[in-house]
Amino acid sequence: MLKQIEEITPTTRKLKINIPSSVIEEEIASAYNKLRASVNVPGFRVGKVPQAILEKKFGKNVEAQVIEKIVPEFYSRAVKEARILPITYPNIAEKLELVKNQPLSFTATVEIKPELKDLNYEGIVLKEETFTVEESEIETSINALRENRAVFKVSEGPIKEGDVAVIDCDAFIDNKEVNELKSKDYPYIIGSGILPKEFSDALSAKKKGERFEIKINFEADHPNKTIAGKEVLFKVSVTEMKEKTLPQLDDEFAKGFGCKSMEELRKNINENIHKQKKQHINNKYKKELIEYLNSHNKFEIPASILNRELEFLVEEDKQNAMRNNKAIRPDKELIKEYESTAYKNVKVMLILDAIGRREKIEASEDDIKLAVNEIAAQHNLKPEELKKLYITKDGSLDGLKNSLFTDKVLDFILSKAVIKNTD
Repeated sequence: MLKQIEEITPTTRKLKINIPSSVIEEEIASAYNKLRASVNVPGFRVGKVPQAILEKKFGKNVEAQVIEKIVPEFYSRAVKEARILPITYPNIAEKLELVKNQPLSFTATVEIKPELKDLNYEGIVLKEETFTVEESEIETSINALRENRAVFKVSEGPIKEGDVAVIDCDAFIDNKEVNELKSKDYPYIIGSGILPKEFSDALSAKKKGERFEIKINFEADHPNKTIAGKEVLFKVSVTEMKEKTLPQLDDEFAKGFGCKSMEELRKNINENIHKQKKQHINNKYKKELIEYLNSHNKFEIPASILNRELEFLVEEDKQNAMRNNKAIRPDKELIKEYESTAYKNVKVMLILDAIGRREKIEASEDDIKLAVNEIAAQHNLKPEELKKLYITKDGSLDGLKNSLFTDKVLDFILSKAVIKNTD
């Protein structure tokens, strides 16, 4: 049971815990009874081994088992009595030993989440952001859908921008053929930008069966080291041409997107753009709320959480550097760069956690399921495939759950905010 709680720092508590001798003796007796019923000792039948023999032979093991059972149990009780939320394993300074017919007393020092009692998160004033959906935006979206439904039909030419030229191509650097750059039956879209503009210009207006040569000088910083800073001679033969044909913008086109008419398609696009812009503004509001909560609350950050976040950011920077073939910077430099970011991240996380607990906000299993289905649909994945990706990366779905929790808390704070035109 909890005898005393001492505040070492705002985020550190020392608990003095006492386990009564009666509890200890009862656990010891129970341990020996189980042992007696199963252990084989030469000269004695199972279940008939004297207590003194068992104590001499197995005493240390029994004591260790009893300590392993009762210390965590009474520590958990003490934490509940103290009404604290530990964020680290307890540090127990004493060597735990059992003395016959004596209580076991020990102290456990733990870091806890700071008590944030005076949080102000209602009525935060935000500057109103307005938006409109322009007709040109709807047209751009429709044209993008139209481009995605384009078909390419074999044609006699001539080739124009957007059409496909199927080509055979040989490449030479310093009069030597470069097999790496050689291609056959390659479908090249005129004006695609894959090769410099002069290549598309040279293809433009060509017909099937025509051949031509073109020299192109590539920049020294070109990502392909084979051609970087080199002059390349291309010998090209046009083997086939395909003309791009766009579908008519009529009701049949709209039906391909689940709409009865072009009018309904335009309405849906309008609503989607509106939703996207609204979400963009809400995200902007949430960033402003985070900045407000960060700047208007002062409290001590638990060192253990801060260190874990800093380690995560440093490791993430290293991994990004490796993926992008960049030099990994020294830990000292990275720690200095990410200290303030780690501090802010942890501070905001603790604030949102406190608000979430106070308002009884949580990310339910239904919330997680819905999010998984939505994200999977966006990436053309099955929900189970997406779950596997999360588990492979993070070891569980906890990262997604925490993200959903954070967003729900921010949604709640936003619902309590005062949004007005401050001009």
